[in-house]
Amino acid sequence: MKNIVLVLIVVVLLPACLSNKIKYIKDKDATFEQIDEYANKPKDYKLQVEDILYVKITSTNKEINEYFNLNNNNTSSNTTNTNFYLDGFTVNDSGYVEIPILGSIKVLGLNMDEVSKLFKEKTDEHLNNAIVNVKLVSFYLTFLGEVNSQGRITVMQDDINILDAVALAGGVSDYGDKRNVLVVRKTHNGTKTFHVDLTDRQLLLSDKFYLLPNDMVIVEPLRNKTFRMSIVDYTIILTTVTSTITMILLILSL
Repeated sequence: MKNIVLVLIVVVLLPACLSNKIKYIKDKDATFEQIDEYANKPKDYKLQVEDILYVKITSTNKEINEYFNLNNNNTSSNTTNTNFYLDGFTVNDSGYVEIPILGSIKVLGLNMDEVSKLFKEKTDEHLNNAIVNVKLVSFYLTFLGEVNSQGRITVMQDDINILDAVALAGGVSDYGDKRNVLVVRKTHNGTKTFHVDLTDRQLLLSDKFYLLPNDMVIVEPLRNKTFRMSIVDYTIILTTVTSTITMILLILSL
């Protein structure tokens, strides 16, 4: 009877010992000094319909400054994503944004460097020595599947790689497969998908390393997730069985 109890304990607790110990970017021979070997530049994102731009023009003309709400409130640390959304300029269905003073400007298909240069040229036609700052504020990523924090995240920088993005989503959960991450990307021609292996050091050299605005990242579950998720149920069963067997052994020993 005692042997049976031991066997039951081993069988039930074995799945609990299985954990997701696979590391990100496995390279046992790599050193911190070698990080430059993996230099990879992010793709230039081309603006799409419904993207939102934040435009700030600073000049010696007070009226122009007021147009773009250049006051202490908007430049303070209290500025939120909602402010950017409400104060931003949306790319319409025709690919244009309507900017005060500058008029209607086509930006569809341009990257941010091209947009900044275009806005500066347009501004110089009306103002002297103006400073133009243009940012994409609709840089969103959506995380689903086996991450610790599902949902949409806002990226407050010009670019982000998939490792940093996963970190913002709380990292891959214990039940997530780091080797099987699906990325869904909207393009001008429709939607494309591709898989990413977060453990492969070649990812650092790949064009898949950097994410683009509006990407959806889905971390697939490990194959043994279903079995592992039922550990609680097995523990309850084990407790009941062992208690019963222990009681029987006590009775038989009397």
